[in-house]
Amino acid sequence: MIKKILPKIQSLEKQKQTKLEKIASIQAEIDDIDLILKKLNSIKRDYEKLENNSTEILNNLKGKSK
Repeated sequence: MIKKILPKIQSLEKQKQTKLEKIASIQAEIDDIDLILKKLNSIKRDYEKLENNSTEILNNLKGKSK
């Protein structure tokens, strides 16, 4: 009986280790994507601020020239 159980245990342990390695790999990919998203969202916010400031300045200039 034990001779049948031991190979099954080893097989399952190997499967578990393989899946844990896949999880770690996928988590690393997710972390990389998160870093890129943070940078891109920061650039987007900066652009929106610049756009708003530019519009405000242009509107002020138009108001003064009247």
